[in-house]
Amino acid sequence: MNPLSVFTYYLRNLVKLAPVFLVLALAVFGISLTGVLTGSISASAIEKVAVYKGAAMISPSSNYGRNTVDANIKGDLARNPNLVATFPTIRVSTYMPTLAGQTSAHIYAVNNEVFPVLLQTFRLKMVQGRLPRVGTNEVTLHKKFASARGFRVGDVIDPEQDDQEWLPTKLEIVGILDGPTTLSLASLEYFSASQAFKYYPRSVLAIPRAEVVAAAESDLQNLDKDLVHPYTYQAQLNEFLQEFAVMDTIVWSINSIVVLVLSLLAGLLNLIYFLDRMNEFGLLLGIGYSRSFVIRRALIESLALTFLAWVFGIFFSQVVYTLLNMLVFEPRGVSLSVLNWHALQFTLPIPVMVGLFSAGTVLWQLRKLDPMQMIERRD
Repeated sequence: MNPLSVFTYYLRNLVKLAPVFLVLALAVFGISLTGVLTGSISASAIEKVAVYKGAAMISPSSNYGRNTVDANIKGDLARNPNLVATFPTIRVSTYMPTLAGQTSAHIYAVNNEVFPVLLQTFRLKMVQGRLPRVGTNEVTLHKKFASARGFRVGDVIDPEQDDQEWLPTKLEIVGILDGPTTLSLASLEYFSASQAFKYYPRSVLAIPRAEVVAAAESDLQNLDKDLVHPYTYQAQLNEFLQEFAVMDTIVWSINSIVVLVLSLLAGLLNLIYFLDRMNEFGLLLGIGYSRSFVIRRALIESLALTFLAWVFGIFFSQVVYTLLNMLVFEPRGVSLSVLNWHALQFTLPIPVMVGLFSAGTVLWQLRKLDPMQMIERRD
């Protein structure tokens, strides 16, 4: 290998470089963990509102104790050219475990003839069992929700056996759905007749036309808020993103302090290693190599080490997350990955800040280096 190659020093001094390399790699893993966890929480919340993208929901307003959508508004919805169809529904909530604790999961009760419409709209497929029969307390759960709660076909969601359960009565699981939208289905005929759901709002599902989704959402948001509460995808997403931005800001603040400390540590280690090599750089200057060449070579070595440590840290993190997914999270309907922009952006300040600090310390020393002083040294 070329003795002046930037990798020559690496190969000959692995023991010296290992601490810096490992510190940076572990820092990438630690910092990425916050991004991965918050990203998983964010993805779960976005999945919950994704149902409104295919079917917005209009619920009666609680201002006047209403339990049904105003008849005039139902007529307006049925005549709206931006909507494909409207269907009555009763939505109930249950709980679903996540990395941040519990969140709500919704079950939509609709008429039997609406099942195939929703399956097609949300690209869902039956992977186990069947759909609920008319007028029964049966429910078909989405695979992600079933996995998170450990449910199988034949199990019963029973509030008497689970103190955390939000449902007012038992529901028997008869099927499992899978697809991009977390949607669970039940029989509207049963919910409408059951005393347990007597006071649950009677809402309307509105399916927008694919080519005019924005216009349909705008129409729904312009409905009389004193009479109804519209749940549309963009409005719910914006509301969540505003709330989530606060948590992201807190995480960024903490990570910034950690990155600053790591930058100082890595820069100090690089400076120590550089001072050990003063004779080498002084000799290169003394035998005729230009100062710009020596500076460039030292900077490339420092920046290359930082970049390689960052790449290794990403690879190491993904290996750890893959193992955790296989052993712990995927059976519960959760998947962790660092290979997404939300997680990666948390790690990018590490190579940038560490690289700049390390490069700055090296550059400062080389600019004032006296080659003759190095050559005349007797140690």
